[in-house]
Amino acid sequence: MFRSDALHQLTDEDLARYESLGLHAVYDLRGEAERDRYPNPFPSLHLSLLAHVESAPSAAQADLARATDAAAGERVLRELYRGMLANAGPVFGRLLAGLGDPRRLPAVFHCTGGKDRTGISAALLLEFLGVTRDHVLDDYELTARYRQRGQQTESYDNLMAAGMTPEAAAVVLAAPRSAIAETLQTLDEEYGGAEAYLTETAGLQPATLRKLHDLLTD
Repeated sequence: MFRSDALHQLTDEDLARYESLGLHAVYDLRGEAERDRYPNPFPSLHLSLLAHVESAPSAAQADLARATDAAAGERVLRELYRGMLANAGPVFGRLLAGLGDPRRLPAVFHCTGGKDRTGISAALLLEFLGVTRDHVLDDYELTARYRQRGQQTESYDNLMAAGMTPEAAAVVLAAPRSAIAETLQTLDEEYGGAEAYLTETAGLQPATLRKLHDLLTD
C-alpha cells in the first residue's frame, strides 16, 4: 500500500521504480479539474474526495482569505480535515473497500500534494488496522520530509492568490502533527473511532472490514 502525491511528474527513473512495485490499482483522489489539467500517466480509479467537502458550508473555506498567521493556517487545516470526516465518508468507504480487494493489490492512492486527502485516508486505514496513534501521527509527519518546496510552488501561489499570508500558507503546506492529532481526537469523540466511522459514516459492511483487516495484517 502506497501513499503518494500526483503522478504526472514522474521521471524516467521514477517510472522504472514505479514499474518495479507491481502495482495493480491507482486510486486518484483529485477533483475533475485537477485531473483534466494534469492527467495521470496510468489507468486510474477516480474518487473525488473534496467534491463533497467543497459543496458543503465549510469554516475552512470561510477562513481561507482571513488566514494571516501560522495559527490561522493550522486552523484552516483542522477545519479541512473535519470537513472531510463529516462530508466524504462514502468516498473513504469506496477507497477502503477497493483496498480490501486482493486483485487490486499492491495499490497506490494519491491526490495532488500527497498530504491532506491521502493523509486522512491513510490515517483512517492505519487506525482501523490497529496501528498505534503515535505511529499514525509519525506517518503523517513524514510527509514533510519528502515534499520539497519546488513541488509546492503552484499550491503556494494558489493560497497566496486566495488572500493568505506567507506565514499561513507555509503551515497549510506543512504537516503539523497537532492538526492530524486533533482530527483523530474528533474521530474518537464524535464518531466513536475508526471502525465505527467506517461502518456508520463510510457505509462499509462488517464483513468488508474483516476482509480488509485480514488481508492487510496477515
